[in-house]
Amino acid sequence: MELGITGIGIVSPLGVGKETNWKRLISSESQVRYNNVFDIYTASVEDFKIQDNLRQYEMAKTAISEALQEANIENIKRDEIGLCVGESKPNLFNKTFLFENSLLEKLKKTFQCHSETSSISAACATGILTIIRGCKLIEMGLYNASICGCAETSIHPLYVAGFKNMGVLTKHEPSPFDMSRDGFAIGEGACFVVIENIERALARKAKIYCEIKGAVSGIYSDNALSINSHIKMKEIIKRAVNLQRPDYIHMHGTGTKLNDYNESKAVSEAFENAERISLSSTKAATGHMLGVSGMMGTAFSALAMQNNIVPPTLNFKQTNINLGLDYTPNIAKEKIINSTLTLSFGFGGQGSTLFLKKHRSN
Repeated sequence: MELGITGIGIVSPLGVGKETNWKRLISSESQVRYNNVFDIYTASVEDFKIQDNLRQYEMAKTAISEALQEANIENIKRDEIGLCVGESKPNLFNKTFLFENSLLEKLKKTFQCHSETSSISAACATGILTIIRGCKLIEMGLYNASICGCAETSIHPLYVAGFKNMGVLTKHEPSPFDMSRDGFAIGEGACFVVIENIERALARKAKIYCEIKGAVSGIYSDNALSINSHIKMKEIIKRAVNLQRPDYIHMHGTGTKLNDYNESKAVSEAFENAERISLSSTKAATGHMLGVSGMMGTAFSALAMQNNIVPPTLNFKQTNINLGLDYTPNIAKEKIINSTLTLSFGFGGQGSTLFLKKHRSN
């Protein structure tokens, strides 16, 4: 059974909507700003002037609405569509304590999904894991389509304090893979996609962004990140591509010293002539959206294939990761892209990756 993405919805610091996000991304724009309140760099969704305890739900609702409209599945019965929603951690802006499935339940009611639902939480690997789960619901013959994605509002005093204590927040504009990298900027937002059985989608003349050819998760480290993490990262990558080679890799690229090095080393060892593969991290543009980051990587990878453009890695001057890799510094570039790989490696050792290929209809 072939599965593919037929709808994309995005709310990010770059703006609301898929087209706005893509245009600003490939124009090398960034929404990362110095935050006077917390004395750190953050990336907020400025177009959402909504009280804090409602922001996560409203951003998720907006992203899902766009993805559904794009996929044009309004005529498909809601009991034929699975719903998989993730968040990397509890939303501390809620006025009362709520479990992590509370967002899922609110969205299930809003969109009248009467099918099976899944709530997923796995640090930064959360987004791709919602896609993995959504694919399984279709492959098991339960549904024809799945709505998958995440929403996060992480610029909260407790999370800021926690990340500061871990020493993972940047003291200047984030610079993934650059020798000056010293951490990430906290971002917020939502991203959802619609996944379908391609045969059924084509039968109703739906647009296919891309095929999902490999979706893999696994543990890459027995702690947050170790010096040998690249070994397990490489294994996860190789399982996803199954001896194939992507034209573009959307790296996790947090801008921390260890992640960027280990991830780069994993890629360099997973592929022969890895220097010919275009790589980039978009976190200097959007901030690190945590659980949403894998979803954003998936959306940007699909759009990269559609437009044959590699998004840039901003704030890049010179790297000390001496592996000869092409990080697409600062400016987007045109390139024929027939396949992409999206990487997510979360705190605690949970990793996930998604291998996409251009569909023949494109």
